[in-house]
Amino acid sequence: LKFDKALNITFRNINWTKNSGILIIGVCISAMLLKYLAQYYRGTWIYQYGSTISLLVFYSGVLWSLINTILLISKHKTELKNNLIWILLSAIPFLYIGIMMTIAMTKTIE
Repeated sequence: LKFDKALNITFRNINWTKNSGILIIGVCISAMLLKYLAQYYRGTWIYQYGSTISLLVFYSGVLWSLINTILLISKHKTELKNNLIWILLSAIPFLYIGIMMTIAMTKTIE
C-alpha cells in the first residue's frame, strides 16, 4: 500500500516532457523490432511497407528525441543536476544515431 502511494506521487510529479522521454525510447525500439520482423517477409508487400514504415517511425523518434531533449534542457536550466537522468533518457535515440554515424564514418575513412 505504501509503495503504490509513493509510486502514484512520483508519477503525478512527472510532466509530459519527462513521460515522452520514456515513450520515445519505446517508439524507437518498436521501429527497430518491426524492421527486424519484416525481414522474414522479404520480397512481399509486408517487407516493402514494413521496412519503410519502420524507418519513418525510427527517424521520427530520433527527431522527437532531439526536440524533447532541447525542451527539457531549456525548461530545467536552473536544476539540470536534478533532471540529468531524464535529459539523458530522452537523448538516448539521438545519441545512438550520433554514435553509430561516428563509428560508420571512422570505419570508411581507414
